[in-house]
Amino acid sequence: AQASEYQSLLGDAKAALIDACTVADMGRIAEFRPSVLEAIEQIEPLNPTPKPLEAPDLLTGCWRLIYTTSDSILGTTRPRPFRPRYKRILQSIDARQLAAKNEEWVLLGLLKNMVRARLTPRDDGRTVDVQFLRFGIGWLRIPAPAAAKGVLETTYLDD
Repeated sequence: AQASEYQSLLGDAKAALIDACTVADMGRIAEFRPSVLEAIEQIEPLNPTPKPLEAPDLLTGCWRLIYTTSDSILGTTRPRPFRPRYKRILQSIDARQLAAKNEEWVLLGLLKNMVRARLTPRDDGRTVDVQFLRFGIGWLRIPAPAAAKGVLETTYLDD
């Protein structure tokens, strides 16, 4: 019975998180971000993989972004034609090679922008420092400046 209750609770938490992300328009509507954070806080304690970096087969893959607080990823300050298309922001993670690539499509899907990065794990098993290596705008490739850095934390991962 406990496994059934857990699965029900987990299913409800996942559905609530996806709904909150949808209402927040991937994070573009700032006033709905607190409801997404609340849904995240509800699902994190149910995480069956507390150290995702120790489960590279689960973490490795191409992920479609459904929510972020990063205005630069969402392109909120860019002119409308240069904002990423809805459902077309992808992140590929190779947990074994410690590499990542973000891709987005703009100009009605005609132009693909991307960035490649190197990942450096921290000791907590779920956080990596991100060093961006190269940006791509259409066919143009530009080396990333040394200051182009970020952090990626995976707080929930299951199959």
